[in-house]
Amino acid sequence: MISIERSLAVRALTFGYANARVKAMKQSLLSSRETQALAEAKDNEELFVLLERTSYKQDLVSGALREKTIPDQIELACSHNFSGTLEKIIQITPKKHREKIRKLFEKYEINNIKAMLNAKHMGLGKDEISQLILETGILSKAMHNRLLSAKTVREIVIELGVTPYGRALEKVYKKYEKEKEVAILIAALDEYYYNNIPKIAKLGFGEEKAIISMLKAQADAKNISSMLRGKKENLSETEIRKTLVSEGSISKEKINRALKAKSVEESAKVFERTHNISMAIDAFKKTGSLIPIELELEKGIARKGLKTLRTSNLSLQAIAGFLLLKEEEINNIRKIARAKEFSLSPEKMKEMLVEVQ
Repeated sequence: MISIERSLAVRALTFGYANARVKAMKQSLLSSRETQALAEAKDNEELFVLLERTSYKQDLVSGALREKTIPDQIELACSHNFSGTLEKIIQITPKKHREKIRKLFEKYEINNIKAMLNAKHMGLGKDEISQLILETGILSKAMHNRLLSAKTVREIVIELGVTPYGRALEKVYKKYEKEKEVAILIAALDEYYYNNIPKIAKLGFGEEKAIISMLKAQADAKNISSMLRGKKENLSETEIRKTLVSEGSISKEKINRALKAKSVEESAKVFERTHNISMAIDAFKKTGSLIPIELELEKGIARKGLKTLRTSNLSLQAIAGFLLLKEEEINNIRKIARAKEFSLSPEKMKEMLVEVQ
């Protein structure tokens, strides 16, 4: 009994303040009503005005937004807001656990590199991608500027040098040069990240199970999406396997069944019960679009994050859970802004959103 009480006392001293701050930060997430109102805005100008009434106000008045289009201003404000959130999380996390939390930020740094690789592969300039880059504290601002200023994919790989990301990319660069498929580089980064799930999750206090579960859910969603998209594009089983990442929780038997399925629908049905995608499969049959299935998978990940945040006390799990929900909020705003550009109806937009409260 004494040892249990001592353990709880240590946890309270270590995580009490951080968890209290995270619970307060959760209250600043956009409510369902606010998110619905954003979707109902008549255009991006009205969306901008509505966002000015939220916690995104300070990010929308940044001087860096001048001369950018309204959608790009919203994109940049989202990046600033999320970067600020990451910085705040580091500040409130106990010092000896900060590096462990930064490991959870790796996903966002890898997304930065993916965006820059895609941009250079397509011949886009710095200004066309800079608003998407997040400051994670893993790579410096100076490094980000050098990567953004790189003229070619090769220059990015060289600049990343001996970083884990540079080493992962160097291994497959010759293949990329030969096949000219940027997906080869993207897959290498994904494989690096998901292979590190066990290391990322070793946070102590018995928290690793919940955090591993969250990370594995992300890997599973990516793999299911890759398999279904591969089926839709009539890729061979061998080609689809190259896009899959390890460290997910889906069994090899299920993956084999999904890969050997004769159609997208048959492949999706392998995951129908475990991932609650029955209605999404029905929608796919009517429209031929995989978006409903991918959105349902995304919602499943958000539900895991919400559950983790609600049930975690005095631990790093609460921080990890909040981080996932904040990410979904940012994704919702970006979806709405881009959907407005294509004049999608509010009803269609609402179908694309993920509840975070």
